[in-house]
Amino acid sequence: MNSPSPVASATLSNRVLSIDVFRGITIFIMVFVNELAGVANIPQWMKHLPANVDGMTFVDLVFPAFLFIVGMSIPFAIQARANKGDSALEIFKHIALRSLGLMVIGVFMVNTESGFDTASMAISMPLWTLLMFIYVLLIWSNYPKRISPTIALGAKLIGVAGLVMLWWLYKGPENTGMTTQWWGILGLIGWAYLIAGSLFLVCRAIASASKQVVALAVIALVLLGVFLALDKLEAAGVAVPGLLSDLNSNNTHAAIVLAGVILSQLFYLPQFAVQKAKYYWLFTAVVGLLALASWQVSPISKIWATPTWALFSVFFCCAIFGAVYWLVDVKQQRAWTKFFEPSATNPLLVYILPYILLAISGIVGFYLRPEFCSSGLAGIIWSLFFSCIIMLIGAGLTRMGLRVKL
Repeated sequence: MNSPSPVASATLSNRVLSIDVFRGITIFIMVFVNELAGVANIPQWMKHLPANVDGMTFVDLVFPAFLFIVGMSIPFAIQARANKGDSALEIFKHIALRSLGLMVIGVFMVNTESGFDTASMAISMPLWTLLMFIYVLLIWSNYPKRISPTIALGAKLIGVAGLVMLWWLYKGPENTGMTTQWWGILGLIGWAYLIAGSLFLVCRAIASASKQVVALAVIALVLLGVFLALDKLEAAGVAVPGLLSDLNSNNTHAAIVLAGVILSQLFYLPQFAVQKAKYYWLFTAVVGLLALASWQVSPISKIWATPTWALFSVFFCCAIFGAVYWLVDVKQQRAWTKFFEPSATNPLLVYILPYILLAISGIVGFYLRPEFCSSGLAGIIWSLFFSCIIMLIGAGLTRMGLRVKL
């Protein structure tokens, strides 16, 4: 890994292909496993493990992998804004707004899955869902410069008004409205990004690069410790304030994001460039040992967001990124990365595309997955095919200029 690389002396202000490829692969697998979740008679290792089973499958690694990649991107994003002259307060506002956007989309998406009363709704849920995504695109699309700022602002305001209207139209049992049943995947990413991004911003302001790495590692361990302490208190019957209990999993998720930040710095900051291989192997080994140690006191559970699951996830993410980096930056094997480009540079659009297609199919009464592909090997093959189609659609829309960016 010490071979020369075009990003070895990066100042954390430009895109890095290795991170983009890792992100693209993760989004592709996320689409695959989401589609696969509706297929019956598939091996257990292709499903999420139940919360009370001490273990994890590759499916349980997809969400933490995206958290990890969010962390790897944070130093680049913050440095890019700093290079433009943004103050720390302006950067924090940007982090907060992006986090809020993810939370809003996450909660709206959760409410399309459950909690609604079809008989009480003024419009069908598939139509409500499609309109929701249209308004999301109006608000968070990256409008090209050729479009007047006034028109872009008007479109965003229409999107905001549309989401408010859908919130008002939403009806649950006994005339209830939308609820935060949970934050959804995007909402959980938003919370983790807010916590980790803010902590990194503070460390960046008060510590040198090498000290930042140590400080962030300590903070990540503290977050895991807080989760474990609150979890043990609840298990012992001690009353934990509702908000602390409800948001406890965010501590684990934020720790995974911070681990991504650390690895990004070890790979791409000039201070670590000469011995990046040594730091990489040391970091990966320490995380692996901590995972094994944590396993003695805490089970592996993605659903419960346990520290052991987080540490094993970070270990595997380090291993996967190391392989991607070796192939892309050291060996310069890059032709294959084109397939993952749309999901790498336009991940939110690719992520929501299946839900948009599902809403459209619900409106027209056409079920996307053929009946014979609802079980077994045929379902697995269909899920792979479906994921490839989503990637192609995402690539086409990206080339047409449709980009979703929070």
